[in-house]
Formats: sequence, C-alpha cells, structure tokens
Amino acid sequence: MPLHVCCYEDRPEAMPSLVFMGESLCRADSNVSLHITVPDAPDFVVRWAKTQSRVLLSTRKPDGVSGWDVKPSLLLRELDAGAPEVLWLDDDIIVTRAISPILEEFAPDALLLAEEWHGRMIVPAAPDWGLSYERPLQVVNNCFIRVTQSHRPVVNRWIELLRDPRYRQAQTAPLERRPTHLQHDGWPLIALLQSGEFSDTPVDWIRAGRQIAQCAGSSGYRPVNRLLDLFRGLPPLIHGLGRKPWGPVAAASPSQRFLLNLATDVSPYVLTSKKIADDLDVHADWLKPRTAAGSLLRQATGSHPGLAGLPLAILHSTHMLIGKAARSGKKDAVDIATPQPSTPR
Repeated sequence: MPLHVCCYEDRPEAMPSLVFMGESLCRADSNVSLHITVPDAPDFVVRWAKTQSRVLLSTRKPDGVSGWDVKPSLLLRELDAGAPEVLWLDDDIIVTRAISPILEEFAPDALLLAEEWHGRMIVPAAPDWGLSYERPLQVVNNCFIRVTQSHRPVVNRWIELLRDPRYRQAQTAPLERRPTHLQHDGWPLIALLQSGEFSDTPVDWIRAGRQIAQCAGSSGYRPVNRLLDLFRGLPPLIHGLGRKPWGPVAAASPSQRFLLNLATDVSPYVLTSKKIADDLDVHADWLKPRTAAGSLLRQATGSHPGLAGLPLAILHSTHMLIGKAARSGKKDAVDIATPQPSTPR
C-alpha cells in the first residue's frame, strides 16, 4: 500500500512551493500517494495536480482551522479514510530521495517528527498547559509528522488544544509576543507527548543533517554536513525553515538586508526549488539571485545546494563558536569572582 502523504496551503504567494514539494516527492518516491488540500486552488496548481496520477487535490477546507493549525485535522481525515499510516510534510520542503525507506529505519509504532536545527534542547511545555510533566522530550520540529492508527488519541487531543481559547487568542498577536508554549502548533503537541497522558507513546525523530537539512538561514545546515554530503549525497529532505524566500525582507539596516538577501540567494532550499522550477518552466521572482555576491557563488559552485552557501555557513558557525566561548569565559569569571560559602567544620 502506498504511503499516504498530506499537505495544505492557503497562501497565494506560497503556491509555487507547494507544487515544487509535490513534484519533487513524486519524482523521488514511487511508493507515495500525495493528498493536498488547497482551498480556492489557482489554475496552475489544478493543472499540475492533473498531470500527477498519484496526487489527489481537495479544495475542502477543514472546519474552523487554517494555516499550520490544520495539521492534526488533515492527519485525522486520512486515518478516518482507512490509511494505516499518514505522513504530513510542510510544503516548504524539497524531497531529494525516497522517503519510504527512511520510515523503515524506525519502529513501526513510533510517532515520528523531525529534529530541530539547533540540536537537542529540552523545554518543559507540559506544565504551562496544566499537564503533568512525565517525560523530558526534546523540542522537535513538526514539518514532518508520521502517525499511525494507534496515534489517534494524541491527534484528537492535539486538535482539542489547538481549539483552546488561550491558544486561539495568542495567535492574534505577533509571533515574538506570544508565550513560548503558545507560539505555534508544535508546542501543544510537545506538551502532550511530555505529559503523563502520553508519556508511554513511542516517539522518535528523523535526524538533522543526515536525513533533513533544516535550512534556518545559514545556521541549520552545518558546514560539516555540507562537506559530507558531497560524498553521501544531499539529505532526503531540504526544509526552508524560518523566513520564507517569497516573503518581504524586514531588516533594520542595508547591511542586514544584504546579508538576508545573500543567505536567500545561496539557500539550499531555494537552489533545490529552482532545479524543479526550471524543469517545470515555472518562474518565481524569489528563485532569482538578489545580490551580485549570491549570483557569483551560484556560478562558482554550479548552484550546488550545499556548496553555494558553505562560505556563509562557515562564517556563521565560527561566529557562534566565538560567542559560545565568550559566554563561557564570562560565566567562569563570574564564578571566580563570586564569594563561595565556607565549608562548615
């Protein structure tokens, strides 16, 4: 039985990314069935879907949700239709290799997510939701979610939390003003999986670097992985995490604007998307270089998704290491200067 993959998009400016994801998925994996939901789907999305025998396009919007909050509703819709397992993919992902073999590396009853770009960090989210904190589950990224029929209870509870008035109210504020546990749809899921209610639910995640490139600017796809991938091939999934290349550049100064544009020019997500766009003869302004330096790096590396941005990734990694060392040194200095309590005899 083919792997059921679902996705959703309702932003007009992001429609090309949806097509690029679907096209790359269908090319890379012959054992998938892609179900995309696009309310008011534009003509070019409809035409593309008709060219793919393994793509099912629905324009029926889930009730009462939109944006990233649709994920559990669409996963449940596929489970209700009888699919033994369902995979959600964000549409700002390009697939370079088959996904089906990746799932075989994990326990069949595990709820699968993706490792975050910043590595393994544990933030207790359950208490903020009034839930018992029973499992120190690390922060994960839900751009990739594999569920099975055994996960219906947690999917239903996830839907309940996304309908919570506290969460709905928080979504009306800018992202930076929201409490951490209410920032986006991923935090309620993390809270549930940390809680006593679902602490015995098997959870695992695909690994950043080896299985997914989390392209958070120049940060997520690290230099060592870029170099290794010259020999082992690109990761199966390239995720355009963070600021979207089709969105406006909000920068406080010309230098910041230049760096953001340069990072976009050499983004692995943008470069892999461009290859798909060229094959489909789709033209999108956000695929074009915005800086002379970005254009030069593309030409010098043949627009290789890992190599083009390697200089920026090295600079950013070096900056982060220096900052970490400085913070560590400052902490040590404070510890030395702080009087220590005398040891009682």
